[in-house]
Amino acid sequence: MLVTWCWRTGKQFIGANQILEHNKIISAHWKWEGEDKVHHIDWGLNKQCDKKIVETLIKEFDKADELVAHNGDRFDLKWVKSRAIFHGLEMRSNYRTIDTLKLAKSNLNLPSYSLKELCNYYGLPQKIDAGGVETWQKIQFEKDQEALDHLLFYGDGDIISLEAVFQKLRPYVKLKSNYATLYGNENFFCPECSALPYWNKTYTTLAGTLKHYMKCKQCDTTFNINNASYQKFFQYKVINGIK
Repeated sequence: MLVTWCWRTGKQFIGANQILEHNKIISAHWKWEGEDKVHHIDWGLNKQCDKKIVETLIKEFDKADELVAHNGDRFDLKWVKSRAIFHGLEMRSNYRTIDTLKLAKSNLNLPSYSLKELCNYYGLPQKIDAGGVETWQKIQFEKDQEALDHLLFYGDGDIISLEAVFQKLRPYVKLKSNYATLYGNENFFCPECSALPYWNKTYTTLAGTLKHYMKCKQCDTTFNINNASYQKFFQYKVINGIK
């Protein structure tokens, strides 16, 4: 929460010279895909310093192949980077990210693209109400443990909703990474879960290059491969007696 001074209430311009205390990160929440546990870390009611939070996030970011967040490119990642610089912490200049807000806006036609409304529309686990600005006020100024506990509960629920939205959208959007090749398999295996896919359709580009649409039976991911990779796929099935 940004603490400022002003002359009166109502709509008005707040200048940078009116800032008394800059924003800090109260808590951070994350989980690894497929795991049940949601992790979180908070700034502590008394110390109210986010350095440890940022240090922890950077370590987790560095372990990940991709970072999934809703509006993460414009909000979460910039916040972490801003606070890392503030605390003099080393951080990579860029990460491979999947922004579910961008995915929704570029692939869907919905009345709202907020995480809450995506959950509503697709019947996914609902975001929990954070309690509004009063929650932050109680945490920051009253050091209210009950308010902090509620915020942490809200944040953990946010991650559950995020993963549900990501899994719902993933089969319908263009992928960014190929985990099959990353872990030593041929590129005709599913780029998401490394399972053997099945042939779906063949098409040709304007230049006359053959491409093959593939679909994974295990995670429903669709992707395409070139003709040389398709021949390897066909040979693999013959050698291993797969119909």
